[in-house]
Amino acid sequence: MTTHTVSQEVAPTTNTINDHLRTANQTTFSRDLEFLSSLANPYYLNHLALSGVLSSPSFLRYLRYLDYFRHPRYVRYLQYPQALHFLDLLQREEEFRIACRDAGFVGEVMARQVGHWATWRDPEGQTGEQGEEGQA
Repeated sequence: MTTHTVSQEVAPTTNTINDHLRTANQTTFSRDLEFLSSLANPYYLNHLALSGVLSSPSFLRYLRYLDYFRHPRYVRYLQYPQALHFLDLLQREEEFRIACRDAGFVGEVMARQVGHWATWRDPEGQTGEQGEEGQA
């Protein structure tokens, strides 16, 4: 008498499918977050404009898709919240997309952004004055 071993194919379990979906979702979220964060860099916007990407209809659809980051559940992951402002401009302002081709314009946007970072908590420059008085 011979015994036969029957090979059984194991169907994917719900947990396995969920794990794959979770991994795929995390990968997509990470990619979207990284791309959205890169929009905070005016020099990257210049690169996109010069390469012609900013005028692509599929790219504009992708920008609309990224709006999900405005929800409190996702916005908390943004390290550079000004990326949402640039996202608005890219979605709604063709003039901005065209202006991003100009290195002078991009340099001015960058200078304003850096200037904002330097003073956003202290727009009147009062912190520096108080610090000097406290030391005297």
